Amino acid sequence: MALTDEEVQELQTEVLDIIKEKNEGQTYTTDKSGIEYKVIKEINNTTQAVTVAPIIKGQVDYTQTTIVVAGTQAPGGDINNHVLESGFNAVMARNQLTEQTKDVREFYNQSLSKAKKMAGIGQEVNISNMSGFSQAGPAVAKVAAEMKVQKITNFMDWGAWNSLTKNTADYRGISDEEFDYLNKHLHSYSDQGKDLTSWDGHGGIIPYGKVFTVEGKHHNAGLPKIKGNRPDFEWYVKNSFFCSDMTEKQVREIAKRKAKSAEKFDLSKLETWFDSTDPESYVKEYLEKYGSFAPEPSKQELLTLKRRRIDELHASLKTTTGSQMISLREELVRTSAQAAQLQAEVYEQAIKDKLANAKEGVSQHITELRSAAYTLAHNLSGGEIEGLLSELSFELAWNTGIEAATLSSANSYQKKMTSIAGKLNKAADRIVEIDQKGSQIFGEL
Repeated sequence: MALTDEEVQELQTEVLDIIKEKNEGQTYTTDKSGIEYKVIKEINNTTQAVTVAPIIKGQVDYTQTTIVVAGTQAPGGDINNHVLESGFNAVMARNQLTEQTKDVREFYNQSLSKAKKMAGIGQEVNISNMSGFSQAGPAVAKVAAEMKVQKITNFMDWGAWNSLTKNTADYRGISDEEFDYLNKHLHSYSDQGKDLTSWDGHGGIIPYGKVFTVEGKHHNAGLPKIKGNRPDFEWYVKNSFFCSDMTEKQVREIAKRKAKSAEKFDLSKLETWFDSTDPESYVKEYLEKYGSFAPEPSKQELLTLKRRRIDELHASLKTTTGSQMISLREELVRTSAQAAQLQAEVYEQAIKDKLANAKEGVSQHITELRSAAYTLAHNLSGGEIEGLLSELSFELAWNTGIEAATLSSANSYQKKMTSIAGKLNKAADRIVEIDQKGSQIFGEL
């Protein structure tokens, strides 16, 4: 198992708080999800990073040990004591793999050793996740590929293109083998506007891994809205923002809203003065900036995604407390309702497809037999041929009554699951209602 991109993002946005507030061996609870982690290792030098493991039912799960590395140190941070060195490394990373890679590699080895010591003899230890922000992105990518880390989640990688450069022995860059590994195990989330990374020497291009680009221009790991291990497409559609991997239907829905919004001219907002009122201009913009449309998923593919999300939610509920647990429970119930509905629809369609294929097979077989019967014409009398052909008819071979009963049964199942899905959604509504009442009660105390 491994943490999701969503869970890693929360750690990435709070990594400096963990360093500031907690010592090694203590526990830290994330702000939004309420997941509790054991702090295994920290570093606050030119490189700033933490290693943590989630606490599940009171037990530290060292098989999900996670390393999170912060980005280039910004001036003014109350624990940023190496701003000049960190900034110098960022400048050098415009031409080669960042020097921070050495620190990340050493921190990985120290973290693994410390985790094994904390876990004790006989306990399985595995660094399942690594994450890097900005300059730390390529460093994490390089080390994680070397160590074959299962899941890598980066944000706004700075100098990613330059990390492929093969320079001196110290700066060999990401090898072809490591590049192939990253394409299978790394997700990177990037702002479309390339707020800072546009200055990294190659316009903020991230050449490795699966890159999710989201609308906006803000060099901050908290910018992307993530659900599980991908962008929260429902959020982006609802709020009329683009992100990569959207279907044409989703893009056109957002494009219509953007065009409609542009009709309401606001003199005080200079940045909106030249917004187009033509939806097609936004569709064209999407294709230019975010790539091609994602294919419309089949119901079977949607069902697979829902089941995967259910597994993720079950895993998150094991480590989550407080109000976030109520939110996750609501999502779990609603997702289960959607899965139940899809499962019934997929089942009914499968029955229809099998019946259609069977009918086609029987019809073809009858045709072949009738053709064979005609070849015997010179050996049979006219009456014998006519009698034989009368038996070779689709109407006699195919039982329409059984077909109708089978279709009726499949449709009844679909209706039953639709009813169950409706009840699950009502249950989710009650979860929200109870949560709201609870909040109101506490607010009145």
